[in-house]
Amino acid sequence: MLRRGESGFVSALILSSLCLGFCRGYYSLEVGDPCPTASYRSRCQALDDCETLSSHLQVGRLTIQTVVNCGFTSRSEKICCPVEDAINLPRIDSTDPSTTTSTSTSSTTTSTSTSTSTTTTTTTTTTTTTPAPDNGDDWLSIFKTDLEYVQASTTPAPLRPTRDSDTLRDNSVGAECIAPLYEGQCLGVSACPSVDTLLRQGRLRDDDITTCRDGTHEEIICCPLNLPLEPRGTKLGTRLGVPQDSSEAKSQPDPQEAAAIARADALLPHYRHLAALAHPNAAFDGHLHHCSALVLTPQLLLSAAGCQRPSHAVFGVADMRDVDVDEDYLADIVRLAQFRNDLALIRLQDPLRLGRESSANVSLAPICSQFELARLQVSGSLVAVAWGKGEATDCPLYELPMQLRPSWACEDLPNYGGVKELGGLHICLSPEGGELALQRFSNDSTCAPCPSVVSSVLHLVRPGGSRCVLGIATPTGVDCDAREMYFTSLLSSQFRRFVEQEQRD
Repeated sequence: MLRRGESGFVSALILSSLCLGFCRGYYSLEVGDPCPTASYRSRCQALDDCETLSSHLQVGRLTIQTVVNCGFTSRSEKICCPVEDAINLPRIDSTDPSTTTSTSTSSTTTSTSTSTSTTTTTTTTTTTTTPAPDNGDDWLSIFKTDLEYVQASTTPAPLRPTRDSDTLRDNSVGAECIAPLYEGQCLGVSACPSVDTLLRQGRLRDDDITTCRDGTHEEIICCPLNLPLEPRGTKLGTRLGVPQDSSEAKSQPDPQEAAAIARADALLPHYRHLAALAHPNAAFDGHLHHCSALVLTPQLLLSAAGCQRPSHAVFGVADMRDVDVDEDYLADIVRLAQFRNDLALIRLQDPLRLGRESSANVSLAPICSQFELARLQVSGSLVAVAWGKGEATDCPLYELPMQLRPSWACEDLPNYGGVKELGGLHICLSPEGGELALQRFSNDSTCAPCPSVVSSVLHLVRPGGSRCVLGIATPTGVDCDAREMYFTSLLSSQFRRFVEQEQRD
């Protein structure tokens, strides 16, 4: 048990470390586990099985916002379900003083040859019961335990069908079947349209798929048919299945936000060589992805030195608000090496699986040639690409058109990062749209481009539409809405020798 007081800080630190990176919702508990809710006694239970929730919502003891999530099943959300019903809470009723009188009679008989006498003795005992002092209706609740949960746990659970069980009533092809985690139809493995997707998403395991019978050519399984195969990020309904009020139901999503997400999805195929760097958030219960990096070699990434030390890199996700640690391609980072307080060479723990070897379809970054760098004015357009930055939130991928500026336009920029030889190997640029291009993506989010802060990668869009990399935003420490900024060129001989030396080490 975690106690408050002198050990509160240590207890909170232990709880935070247990939740680092892999918490689901607010808690991740098994069905039946007690929940640490403060205002009511509860245990973790599937939403569909919580019979007391509606009464608590009706009387106002709970609202949709105060119901605590404790995980997910393959069918629905798990919540901290109140143990008691709000309408019929158990109460100890005070009773009037009562007097119970019991009477017992004993008889003694003595006999002689001359006379007979009978003596009867009657004993009356009176017991008076005095009620307990009335200190409130629920004064005994401090001694109450979750007795009904203990009783329920002793009830024998029904046997679950396994892959080798014969408890299914009809096992012919096409017959309906019921598995512990889903309902379906008996079909051959090759004819089941959902099993591969559910196994690949990790929503079901091989042991969760039950067998109807052994087929002649292939196994006849209970094919899941009631589990929706919706892509991540699709909203299937309101939280807890409770209808929203009329004011919320009438509100429509911001079209600018929808457009920003659509643009990110369209841009991702052009930038498979980019990765988002993950840093722990302020509460240490998740990660934020506010820096970008490019794939230099299968085991080396390149980013700005101002991004400090990330924990891992994420590949192949257009909107970082949709990151899934179980489904997406993540790579752990083991070491960083800085180049002149300007660039950071990031070494991965394991080499990347390139191309179709992974779901992210990762590729190496195409670096522009010296000839293309010399002909920037006529050989194509320039764009800065990165994931946006929000206030304690992740953002989608963006592409910001840029224009060359004379070197004197960047001479007054600060150099808070201590970048060496600032201006020597750097290109001065500004957004084509000026201040308008640096505004938030939409009114519904705090996401903005911030190209000088998020280690945006400068690309040259060739006349044929292909892209190549020219540089990375220089970590000078300028603000998110800076009009002029430096980008560090990757074509210098000093940087090339630095990378070669790191590859040998």
